[in-house]
Amino acid sequence: MDKTRPADVIGDEPVFHDGKVVGWITSGGYAHYSGVSLALGYVPAELAKAGTTGFEIEIIGNMRPATLQLEPVLDPSGSRMRA
Repeated sequence: MDKTRPADVIGDEPVFHDGKVVGWITSGGYAHYSGVSLALGYVPAELAKAGTTGFEIEIIGNMRPATLQLEPVLDPSGSRMRA
């Protein structure tokens, strides 16, 4: 997530951790509820832990910082639902 230079993934982008490819993005896009671009992807289990930093995603030749999100990004109370 980089609010200063927004960009959305398409899919099949590499996920880097400390400069090495460690996984791949499967899909993503702009998340209106959270106000940022989100990506879904696979990383090794040993890196998928709370507090792990150093992730980047290469989007159209540019490296973008990424934050590991382990909790669901949603509105559990339904307070923002619209008809």
